[in-house]
Amino acid sequence: MRMDEELKSRKVNELVDFQHIIHFIHSMVRDDNVLIGISDLSDATGVSQTQLRYWLEKGYLKSRGTAKKKKFIYGTVFFVRMIKKYQDEGFTLASAVEHTKRHSTMIKAIKKMVFDRLENVQEEEKCTLIDLGVFDPQENKHLFASVTENGTKFELH
Repeated sequence: MRMDEELKSRKVNELVDFQHIIHFIHSMVRDDNVLIGISDLSDATGVSQTQLRYWLEKGYLKSRGTAKKKKFIYGTVFFVRMIKKYQDEGFTLASAVEHTKRHSTMIKAIKKMVFDRLENVQEEEKCTLIDLGVFDPQENKHLFASVTENGTKFELH
């Protein structure tokens, strides 16, 4: 009986720790939490500061800070890299920006879905089980993603 109590206590503590970790991760991946300067943005993306200023002037990028000290949210790194990728593939700047905006919308939706639904993660012997919360059509069951080296499968428990 004592062993069962210890296991229950350990599972509760793991869940509390996990919820703390999820909150921490969520605060870290919020785009507006980290600001970088134009030189750091240039270094991180391989796009010159001159090009970045031109993109700002055209309204393709948004900055924070003052006119002399431009600051960018961390998500801008991915936005600029995606624009550069499309330009490298032969797209015009305007077209590259439009494609990137569409992808950014999808990525934001995926992030929202994960943080809205993620309830727990537990490591099993051969897989990681990710609890995505209540399965809407069957409110007495949770939807789990079972992740292995071979891929991901969904299960109801």
